[in-house]
Amino acid sequence: MTIHKQISYLYAFFGAFLIACGFVAVDVAGTQAQTALITGAIGGLLALTAGHFLNRGKRLGFILGAAEAGLLTVLLFWRAGAYFIKLLELVKNTEGADTPQTAGMAFLVTTAMLVVALLTLAVSVMFAKQVLGETK
Repeated sequence: MTIHKQISYLYAFFGAFLIACGFVAVDVAGTQAQTALITGAIGGLLALTAGHFLNRGKRLGFILGAAEAGLLTVLLFWRAGAYFIKLLELVKNTEGADTPQTAGMAFLVTTAMLVVALLTLAVSVMFAKQVLGETK
């Protein structure tokens, strides 16, 4: 099996994972997790699309998937940091509508998405030369 087909399966997994994380966030945090659902849904569909086109040998699929992994790494790093700071503030002051449990779950889901995005980006960068050589 060629490397671009293997990377296309990684993008498909990445997309399914993002969509699942969006639904888990909404299930755990309710309507407060709308941004996680939007990030998961849009990011997941883009990754699935990238995986589909890369599986068909289209170079654009690889470029889309690698760019998305890079952009989501930056976005999710920022969001995970913001959730971590919010979690620390909630632990100090437990008054208010948000609970430390909700903020903690938001942080965990966002961090999981960040780790998978970072791994997807790393694999994309490692095999970029081979994939670009195999695709049109």
